[in-house]
Amino acid sequence: MNVTDRLSQKLFTARTLAGAGIVTPTRPDRILKAVRALHAFGPTPAAGYTVSAIRHPDATALVDDLGTLTFAEVQRRTNALANSLRARGVGEGSSVAIMCRNHRGFIDTTVALSKLGAHALYLNTAFAGPQITEVAEREQPTAIVYDAEFENLVHDAGKGRKRFIAWHDADEPSEDPRLEELIRTGDTFVTELAPFDMRRDTDRAAEHATSWMPERRSAWPRWISNLASDSRGA
Repeated sequence: MNVTDRLSQKLFTARTLAGAGIVTPTRPDRILKAVRALHAFGPTPAAGYTVSAIRHPDATALVDDLGTLTFAEVQRRTNALANSLRARGVGEGSSVAIMCRNHRGFIDTTVALSKLGAHALYLNTAFAGPQITEVAEREQPTAIVYDAEFENLVHDAGKGRKRFIAWHDADEPSEDPRLEELIRTGDTFVTELAPFDMRRDTDRAAEHATSWMPERRSAWPRWISNLASDSRGA
């Protein structure tokens, strides 16, 4: 392919992205911040949500039974959660098991771990207790984040590990701390976030693949569709 063909291909790609609403005029300061986020995090959930918070802070990031959260709110929540988890021993290279349904706790945990450079180990909510214990013994996560409805299932797997509750009903008491408490008490300004490491992070992602992903995964990459749909109104 010669120079003319390469240039033509790049122009075609740019027109296609612009037509889809993905590439739109943006304030220079926001472009700079977005580039910095992509450079720091690489192609990760942390980058996706951070860039969305920069470009479309007031756009809806997620909707669950508790209401809606904007990208700016998710940014603040995940910064606070990342700091709180770091204070409790979860950091770069740590592995955290997640057994949650599709709600803000799932998103908060995924993005916060991504910001820390920690690894998310997704447990299928259809797993039985022995299967969860087996995965935990094999993968050795530092902590487990789970919905209160699964407390009995993660009981054995959680022995000797930090445990945090992502979602609970009013009548579900537990001694484990809740993510909302960690978010409420965490510093919303995150410093010294782990930089993206292509070999480390892609190898880890391939290693854990999708064998125990949650049965509902639509909210996990929601920022991708929002970058396109929300930018049309920017």
